[in-house]
Parts: sequence; C-alpha cells; structure tokens
Amino acid sequence: HNPSTMFYLWTIDRQRTARAVTDNVLTCLHNMRLRRQHEVEVGKEWIERAKEADEGDENDNETDKMNYMKFCQGLERLDKAILQLDETLMVLRDY
Repeated sequence: HNPSTMFYLWTIDRQRTARAVTDNVLTCLHNMRLRRQHEVEVGKEWIERAKEADEGDENDNETDKMNYMKFCQGLERLDKAILQLDETLMVLRDY
C-alpha cells in the first residue's frame, strides 16, 4: 500500500454508488444486445448458407464451414456475456 496514491473515503453515498454501478451495467447490457442484434443481421448470409447446406450437398466449402463456426462462436460469446451481465444486475438489484 502506497499512502501517496491512496484515496481515503470517510463517507460514501451508497445509494448513489449503487445507482451509478447499476446504470453502467444496464448500459453495457443494452450495448451487448444491440451488438448481438447487429451481428445476426450481418450474419444472415451465414445462417442461410447453413440452412441450405443441411438440405443440399455434403461437399460444401471448408472455408464456409469454418466461417460459420466462427460466426456461431461469436454469437455464443455474446450470449454468455449477456447472461453474466444479467446475473450481475440481478445481484446488484436484489442484494
């Protein structure tokens, strides 16, 4: 602990601090949902190709498969991040 770089808080407004943190989490959650929606709109082509691949040939291009897997992995990461933020928000509001 370096005393020259420490902050000493004698009092804090807990409600104001909790409200600020909750607002930040809500903003992040909103941005993550918008990002996921944008990614789905951009990746509609990959989704359609995957549906066509299920119905059609088994000899699809390997790069298409890899790109689709990366797309799905990105969506899964966004979903996990959204769930974590939602759990954080629940903890902040309920406890």
